[in-house]
Amino acid sequence: MVQALHREGHPIPRIASALQLNRTYCYALLKPLRTQKRQRPDEAEIKAEIRQLCTEHPTNGYRRIRVWMKKKYQRVINHKRVYRIMKERNLLVATKAYAARRKKEKGKIPVERSNQHFQTDMTKVWCGKDGWGYLFAVIDAYDREIVGYSFSRFCRTDELLQAVNMAIDYRFPTGVRGQGLRIRSDNGCQMTSKRYVQALKDAGITQERTGYNNPDADAYIERWFRTLKEETVWMQEYQSFSEAKQDIEEYIRFYNEERPHSALRYQSPTEFRKSQMAHAA
Repeated sequence: MVQALHREGHPIPRIASALQLNRTYCYALLKPLRTQKRQRPDEAEIKAEIRQLCTEHPTNGYRRIRVWMKKKYQRVINHKRVYRIMKERNLLVATKAYAARRKKEKGKIPVERSNQHFQTDMTKVWCGKDGWGYLFAVIDAYDREIVGYSFSRFCRTDELLQAVNMAIDYRFPTGVRGQGLRIRSDNGCQMTSKRYVQALKDAGITQERTGYNNPDADAYIERWFRTLKEETVWMQEYQSFSEAKQDIEEYIRFYNEERPHSALRYQSPTEFRKSQMAHAA
């Protein structure tokens, strides 16, 4: 009506007064409608790449997808743009809600460098017709790299020592004695066995054990097990032990060398450690 009256020659102040409308609002009604925002020429291609990355990494949020865009497609994109596209395509990962914690956490320790503090634990994986497989893993709490592991159909001290020995051979090729290494674990029967305790003592490694019902004390390895299961194990239905072993070993390689880690400024553990070594040099 405002436009029709204005076309008949009535001034806006009179129209606004007669219709009891805000004068600014009446002027706004006379402005032509804004044309749709011009789409960027690379928009369709970027949307396809983001969809592909979300398919490959369905548990990754928009910040990590942005890092993958740079790693895989050499595209430097603002995180707000990635968020907008993922939201439009319903690709955002649902945020998990946790109850607020009022009690101060105990058990976590400050870590200042690589090869200072390792954590080890065990989890089990269903392997179809072959039953359970048992994964022992060792993580460096500073650079978050999985430095040793053993995936077996057995759950003994032997398998735990295999994982620890792999970690020591990898990080301390000239010997671990006198390097100040500490290895923390829970109170599982393998970690408290006389053979394991004596092996660490003989190697000059300080053993630490968490208190009972205190999972935060070895939070680094616990969190990695959750990441492993969320990003690959729970998404698979392994038919055999060999199939599970191949997938888990490939994931460990991917996690160490490629997967961007938010706590490491979105570098992979290997990239982060190399950058720290270069900086120290």
